[in-house]
Amino acid sequence: MRFVSTRITALLLVGAILTATPAEADVTAQPAPSHFYPLQPPSPQADPKAEVQELLRQITELDDTWDSLTPAQRNQRLTGLQQQATVVDRETRNLPPDQQPEIEGMLGMAIIRLLDLTRKAQGPNQPCYFPLCLPGL
Repeated sequence: MRFVSTRITALLLVGAILTATPAEADVTAQPAPSHFYPLQPPSPQADPKAEVQELLRQITELDDTWDSLTPAQRNQRLTGLQQQATVVDRETRNLPPDQQPEIEGMLGMAIIRLLDLTRKAQGPNQPCYFPLCLPGL
């Protein structure tokens, strides 16, 4: 039960950090993105493990393409992934007991990786948001 509350706290923290991040004052026109990642509504009988694996895949893809994206594109993708993580978390709450540990472990790893990307998105001149500014984090 403690893991669930930690997971929810982490999701809320990521959302709060993303919404509190100062917007870029870029006025120049940006080229059209080569990839569009619309949020897909969940299928009614989706496989929870496949959903978490897809979330992890998208997080890895964002991390791999990080340097080629603009700050606005990074924030947009981070926001979308945070929303997707919230949806997947909600959908996996009532799993059978034999599936819970594996799915919760994978989802916990996804949330930690999202927090790492959120920390990476904060530039050196941006204010630090608690608890990401604690020494050693």
